[in-house]
Amino acid sequence: MKKSNLPIAVIGLGKTGISVAKYLFNNNINFIIYDTRKNPEFFIEAKKFINSEKIILGDISKEIIDYHDNFIISPGLELDKNLIKKIYKDKKNLLTDIDIFNDKKRNNLICITGSNGKTTVTLLIEHILINLGKKAKAGGNIGFPVLELLCKDYEYNIIELSSFQLEMLEKINCEVSLITNITPDHLDRHKSLDNYIKIKHKIFNNTKNIIINRCDKNIKKEKISFKYSFGDNIPKNKNEFGIKKINGTNNILFGKKKIINENEVLLIGNHNLVNICSALSVIQALGLNMDEACKHVKTFTCIEHRMENFFNKSNIRWINDSKATNIDSTVSALNSLDNNIILILGGKSKTDDYKKLNDAISKKVDKVILLGESKNIMLKQITAVNNVAIVDTIENAVIKAKEFATKLRDESKIPVNIILSPACSSYDMFKSYEERGQLFKECALNQYR
Repeated sequence: MKKSNLPIAVIGLGKTGISVAKYLFNNNINFIIYDTRKNPEFFIEAKKFINSEKIILGDISKEIIDYHDNFIISPGLELDKNLIKKIYKDKKNLLTDIDIFNDKKRNNLICITGSNGKTTVTLLIEHILINLGKKAKAGGNIGFPVLELLCKDYEYNIIELSSFQLEMLEKINCEVSLITNITPDHLDRHKSLDNYIKIKHKIFNNTKNIIINRCDKNIKKEKISFKYSFGDNIPKNKNEFGIKKINGTNNILFGKKKIINENEVLLIGNHNLVNICSALSVIQALGLNMDEACKHVKTFTCIEHRMENFFNKSNIRWINDSKATNIDSTVSALNSLDNNIILILGGKSKTDDYKKLNDAISKKVDKVILLGESKNIMLKQITAVNNVAIVDTIENAVIKAKEFATKLRDESKIPVNIILSPACSSYDMFKSYEERGQLFKECALNQYR
């Protein structure tokens, strides 16, 4: 952080902004908070420990640059590009909460990013380390603000990083870092896949142990020095984790050694076997006991809102996959399930091309229910099934899904899956994918009360 007598400008009063404000307050550092909203999420909480005149709401003009040398920006905010340009032009300092954390030089920092699976991998690593008897905590994009990790002396800090966080980050000092995978996502903000790929690769800057998904064509393996890798294919050498089908069952291998059978884990789908491979790659890079780690993998349950099998009744299974905010995540979800699927899709679009969904839908899905901002474009492009319904609310989607599922179950005499896997963000109708998923679960359970 640049030395200055001027107060720090904290821009954005969401979960990250309030954590930054608390950190600065607790360290007696002068600051002012800015937020474009009239009633930001943590306004009342902020007023408990700072004066109201230090919270400025409304449009943010370029004039504020004259009153600050350091700007700490929340990653979810897409600020006026002219404001950002002027901050750099005037040689001011643009930071995130990750930069502040990085300055503290914590040991054993593990950083995870990717288009899909990063939260599962982050929490699985935390689960393994804790059960190995280590003091470990996960934070960052998963919802636990990274600066709160500084409150305790953890032996291992595991940080999930989004592309928004990496976008403004130059480097982070990691013991281990990995990218789970890269598929097109957030291109409405990052403008091109090439730019998105470059942003994701920033996680490897200044990392001691880089771990590679060797099967992902968007990860630039030829430009990176790495020892361990993972993928969905059979390992070719002793430092690779992968998957091999033996007697009709998928097994996770480390080199030639079979270490976990798919029937031994609680996670659903082949993509989660790859997630397990990536987590175990981290454990191996840290030099910890692999046999013990595998035991703890088998006790890890799914995260909320990600392939969450939350209710089964009368051969109808309800699955909450609200965290599937892009096409590839939804395709992975569908591929991990048996046939007889009722699929609920739609939300705020990240793309104008949903044709990629058709292949998975044609093989697995019986009926599709569309809602949200994207429903009209999806209606035109999803041609794999004739049975498509359009609704206005999650409540109506649930009612329609149960109606379809009951009829399908009675006709086919086999179990039916109802899954919310939107392939879109939630911001057209909800504050977050968590809020969307929670309402979906409540509405589903209400159908049986």
